Amino acid sequence: MAVLVGCSSSSPVIGDDAPADTTLPPDAGPCGMRAGERGYTTHTATVAGLERSYHVYLPEGSPDTPMPLVVVHHGYTMSGDKMHDITQFAAIADAEGIALAFPDGQGGPDSLGAPWNVGSNICPSFSGSPPSATGDDFALLDHIKADIAEDQCLDRDHLFATGFSMGGYFSHHVGCMRSDFRAVAPHSGGTHPLDNCVTGPTPIIIFHGSSDPLIPAGCNDPAANPVNGVTPAADAWATKNGCSLATTTRAVTGGTCVRYADCPANGQVELCTFDGMGHCWAGGNASAGIYSCPEKASATQLAWDFFKQFAW
Repeated sequence: MAVLVGCSSSSPVIGDDAPADTTLPPDAGPCGMRAGERGYTTHTATVAGLERSYHVYLPEGSPDTPMPLVVVHHGYTMSGDKMHDITQFAAIADAEGIALAFPDGQGGPDSLGAPWNVGSNICPSFSGSPPSATGDDFALLDHIKADIAEDQCLDRDHLFATGFSMGGYFSHHVGCMRSDFRAVAPHSGGTHPLDNCVTGPTPIIIFHGSSDPLIPAGCNDPAANPVNGVTPAADAWATKNGCSLATTTRAVTGGTCVRYADCPANGQVELCTFDGMGHCWAGGNASAGIYSCPEKASATQLAWDFFKQFAW
């Protein structure tokens, strides 16, 4: 079932009623001390009263040499395993020496329950709202970081979040509410208004297909058909970060990337729109199923290149 992939969720609210956990959790003592496994492993834990699962990929390397971390969030009815297969982030991890995490949403892998707490009043999908997730996904992020750090020291200055569909919505939310994440890369998911964000300028690269039948391209792209009452996320982030609304354009395979001008240091905003693309990960693994569009430029590579250029 795919009709509700990436749809809105009504909790948590943003503002005084339910303040987000925005503190920077301290490193929990020495890191890289556990005789941990390398490669792709599956983990479970009780976090904020809920059983949660997630997958970790650690390339070969010295446990005491800090690695950047990218956390990749899946869409509705998907799983961390699927995001590992679709995005092919592991190839970049091997080449660049980065740690990866692929969490499962609140209901577990392939669940019909909403996976993430994405904030309230988010840009609507075409098909209505799935059940609201109630888990503390920020606590899950903290647990994942602490668990990985037992096996592999992390470069705490270079923590990144990305995600697809509802995971894209959550990536926007992380960029708004979590100062410990240096940059974010939402794919095919909109955001709530950014008025109450607690973060300063946050580098962000946004991806969307121009023909997405589930999440309107107008949730992100000011050049697309507008969504009633919604400021497209790219413009909203440019305003939040202190950029102008002037842009420069570059072509990528199957699409166009628009970069906002006059952004402050550590505040670059970019939007990549893929021509005629539906609801799928740009440049994804051709054998990974319907949520992959391998003929387009790789959002995985574009995101990592953006992080290295603008969030280092």
